[in-house]
Amino acid sequence: MKTKKRIWIITGLLALLTTSLIYLYLKQVEAAAQANTFEMSEVVVALTTIPMHTKVTEDMLEIREIPTEAVHKDTYTAIEEVVGGTTTTELIAGEQVLSERIVAADEAAELSYRIPENMRAITVATSEVDGVGGYVMAGDKLDILVSFAPSEGAQVVYTQLQNIEVLERGPNAGAADSSDSVVPTSLTLLVTPVQAEVIAYANLNGTFHFTLRNPVDTAWQELGGYGTDNFDSWRER
Repeated sequence: MKTKKRIWIITGLLALLTTSLIYLYLKQVEAAAQANTFEMSEVVVALTTIPMHTKVTEDMLEIREIPTEAVHKDTYTAIEEVVGGTTTTELIAGEQVLSERIVAADEAAELSYRIPENMRAITVATSEVDGVGGYVMAGDKLDILVSFAPSEGAQVVYTQLQNIEVLERGPNAGAADSSDSVVPTSLTLLVTPVQAEVIAYANLNGTFHFTLRNPVDTAWQELGGYGTDNFDSWRER
C-alpha cells in the first residue's frame, strides 16, 4: 500500500515538473516571437505597373503595410499626395511610390510637366519696351498686341490674344545670367494649339507688344484694332 502511494506521489511530482517545463518552454517561444516582431508602417505602392509619363489615378494605387525598416525615406504615405501627379519613370506593381519618380500636381517641376493637357508652351522674344519694362513675371496674365502692315503704307495694331498666362521668363533657369532683376529677353506663354499658330504667324509677319493685366481682371473685351485707316478718327483731349 505504501509502495502504491509512493508511486502516485512520484507520478504527481513528475506531472507537475513536466507541466512547469512546458510552461517555461511556451513562455520562451512567446518571448522569442515577440523579439522577432517587426514594427510596420503604411506606404503607397503601385497596384499595377504604371508606365512612364502617365497621369496617376487613385485606382492605380493602394496602401500597404511593410516593415518600418524597409520604408524608403522618399516614399509617399498617403494616396491623395500622389493622385494627379505624373510618373517620370515606369512604376512596377507592388513597389513603393517615391517622390523622385512622381511629379506631383502642385509641385514645381520641369516645364513640360507643368503644361496642362491639351495646352502648349510657346516662347516669344521681348524687350524692356514691348515687355512692360521687365515687370512681367511667371504667373502673370498678358494681352498680346500685334502690329501689321497689311498693305504698302498701311499699319494696324490688333489685340490678338487676351488673358494669356506667362509660364516662364527668359533666359531660362539654367542660364548663368538668369535673374529676376534682369529684363527678360523672352517670355514663355501657355496657349492652346490654335493660339500657338496665331502667335507663330504674328511673329513672322508683325511686331509684338504686351500689356500687363491685374490678376483679378479677366474680362474679355471686344476690340476692333487701330491703325492707318482709323488713326484720324479718334481724339481725346
